[in-house]
Amino acid sequence: MKATGYEKLALFYDLLMQGIDYEAWTAYVEELIVRSQGEIYSVLDLACGTGNSTIPWLKRGYRVIGLDLSDEMLNIARRKTAEQGYRIDFEQGDLCCFRLPDQVDLAVCFQDGFNYILDLKDLQSAFQSVYRSLNEGGFFVFDLNYLPRLLADNEELFTAEEDGYSLSWRTKYIEEEQLWEIHIEGKIKGDRGEQEEYFSEIHKERIYDGEDIVPLLSASGFTEMKTYRSFTFYAPDQRTPRVVYLAQKSVPEE
Repeated sequence: MKATGYEKLALFYDLLMQGIDYEAWTAYVEELIVRSQGEIYSVLDLACGTGNSTIPWLKRGYRVIGLDLSDEMLNIARRKTAEQGYRIDFEQGDLCCFRLPDQVDLAVCFQDGFNYILDLKDLQSAFQSVYRSLNEGGFFVFDLNYLPRLLADNEELFTAEEDGYSLSWRTKYIEEEQLWEIHIEGKIKGDRGEQEEYFSEIHKERIYDGEDIVPLLSASGFTEMKTYRSFTFYAPDQRTPRVVYLAQKSVPEE
């Protein structure tokens, strides 16, 4: 899996994601585990970014590990958690081939992390890596983005501007390839006579079918697979923009 191009965007990631309620995500996953009659004490936060999705688990008393591919994102996560007085193990690693020194009870991945894996074989490897990281009876909860399929075919343009920088991003869904492209351009304004810095990054997400995902989970060893409309406990339908998957690593029969 190649780097996802967060070299500059990492500086603005929190601004772009400021509308996400990570505390609510955490509470929702906890309820999913309760409804599955599970107990968890340790959590692996995959594609953890700048740590916003990791910190709520620590606040609730879990042992937490955050994993991400981007050095830039992890540096921000480490600084942010240290400033808040927390100590979290952050690991740099590829979703497709990571290994942990210790197994955990729950692995989670929010905000399209697995959509960034563009090849089915790589996605299979990622699920196998997650399976290895879990204790027997452990849970795997993640979401997948289906929104581009529900949007118009034309490109959409968004902009954001704050003191010190500006951003614009265009999105386009390429149906024949099932790819959602996000082209991001930004400007970091110079300070005290410094020159302005411009950058451009292209991000790609693959939009998978549920028919692709469940067989891959099953082949990796997961059982007890369920799907939900995000933030609900109801089954998804064809108009669901984001689907939550829950799978379990079952305890071997004696």
